[in-house]
Amino acid sequence: MAGRNSKNQRQKSTMEENAARRQKAAQLFFAAFAIILIISMVLSAVATY
Repeated sequence: MAGRNSKNQRQKSTMEENAARRQKAAQLFFAAFAIILIISMVLSAVATY
């Protein structure tokens, strides 16, 4: 039973690492999208004036 429990612990930590990695990637993607959107809005405002 001890071997089975340690295997479950490894799978749990691996799943947590994958979830953290996915969350970090989603945050980076959102930040890049926000920056592109802001730059687009600034360039649009500059072009109209």
